[in-house]
Amino acid sequence: MRAGFVAPRYLRGGLIGAGGVGVILALAGITTVARGPLVLLFLVAAPALAVAGLLRGLDAGPRYIVAVTAAIVINMLVAEAMLAAGLWSPRAGLVVIALVSAIMGVTGQWSARRRAAVPRWAGAARGTDGGLPDRT
Repeated sequence: MRAGFVAPRYLRGGLIGAGGVGVILALAGITTVARGPLVLLFLVAAPALAVAGLLRGLDAGPRYIVAVTAAIVINMLVAEAMLAAGLWSPRAGLVVIALVSAIMGVTGQWSARRRAAVPRWAGAARGTDGGLPDRT
């Protein structure tokens, strides 16, 4: 992977779209050969892309490694919480994973827009050379 590589929007959208089709098939109870792989794609891609959006400060390689690891951890925590509460249901698990991923994705987009809207040195006095003035 080259430095600075970011997955294009169409690739990210395609992963979520294909996984979303699998989730819809699972929630509707439609049995096809593609349903299992598409649901697994969703269970990994949705949380991983949401976490990757929160880690914009990291290089691409470590960001995606952390994101995929976090996706596995999120899936395990949701399953464990549902089992501990006695509420285990594969369909409900898909819905919870989708909600958690959506919340993280919206938070990542909101923080990225907020960072872009506020300049780094907003309101700071400038020196004659364009930098910050010396306070000595």
